[in-house]
Amino acid sequence: MVKAYRAIGRFREGSAFRPWLLKIVVNQSLTQARSRTRRARLVDEAGRVVDAPLQTLDEAVISSERAAVIWSALDSLKEHERVVVYLRYFLALPERELADYLGVPAGTVKSRLHRALAHLRELIAKQNPELAEEWM
Repeated sequence: MVKAYRAIGRFREGSAFRPWLLKIVVNQSLTQARSRTRRARLVDEAGRVVDAPLQTLDEAVISSERAAVIWSALDSLKEHERVVVYLRYFLALPERELADYLGVPAGTVKSRLHRALAHLRELIAKQNPELAEEWM
């Protein structure tokens, strides 16, 4: 929100506010995603905190491996694919708002999401076929 506050002077009067704000959120999210990969190395070195009563060590290792495969696949997507997936599934934006943000019809948003998810499944299948089988 600080970035939006600082950029409010660049907001064009008469334009839709929400798409302008979402653009700032997406750009900030992409910046954080890039830095997340750098921090992931530190987390791996420090180890992960595991709730022992909830998961066995094997389950925790498998869960963290799955998460690593999924995040790696997400990071491997093209930026426009990653953006549409982040907005829809991580920020839980409805397709109508995505269409407004992207400036395209709602049907285009659906097809872009479909292609991005298909590409994501393909990347996961290459990295971890067992995980891909669970999703199919």
